[in-house]
Amino acid sequence: MSELCGLAILVVGILMHINLNNYQEAVKDNVTVPSMTFIVIGSIIFVIAFFGCCGAIRESHCMTITFASFLLTIFIIQIAVAIYAFVVFRESNVNIYDTYKEVFYNYWTSTTQREIVDMVQSNLKCCGVDSFDDFKNIGNHTIPPSCCELMQHCSESMSFQTGCASALKSFLIYAGKVLGGIAIGIAAVELIGIIFALCLAQSIKNFEKRGYRV
Repeated sequence: MSELCGLAILVVGILMHINLNNYQEAVKDNVTVPSMTFIVIGSIIFVIAFFGCCGAIRESHCMTITFASFLLTIFIIQIAVAIYAFVVFRESNVNIYDTYKEVFYNYWTSTTQREIVDMVQSNLKCCGVDSFDDFKNIGNHTIPPSCCELMQHCSESMSFQTGCASALKSFLIYAGKVLGGIAIGIAAVELIGIIFALCLAQSIKNFEKRGYRV
């Protein structure tokens, strides 16, 4: 069970890290911390599951307690990550707006910034900071193809109606809910594993005191 939990956390962490990393430059905040933590936690759980398996097979009180202790530490860290994902992503609205606005206004003067904005607009189906009207105030006042499903000529009527600042905010809130929810769900399974491990350790200890083996 612990191996599956570790593998699940690892896979979720990798998938979310890939998605969040795409928007790192657009918001400047370190939004990949929770997903990176998931990857580390998943890897660690996968390794320490070895202690649980060996402890159960060899009926070792010490190894079983070690496994339960490690799992309890991971459990606490995971709850902290879930809270971080829920709270920080939800409260980063001002930073997202101001940072993305700065990136946006360099759209026609910086190739790097243009690539970031085009990526955000194409992936999140949004346009400008607040709306497509923002393009009227910069450069040659034209709406780029990334605002219109990459059509060659993009008009106001065909462009995405949602502003990218709010779209980014919604995406990060969604990502935070997904990461936090999965973290809490797997933490509940880990708590069951901790209880079983402690019960097994106590059972092994009791039988050893009586001179028996389980």
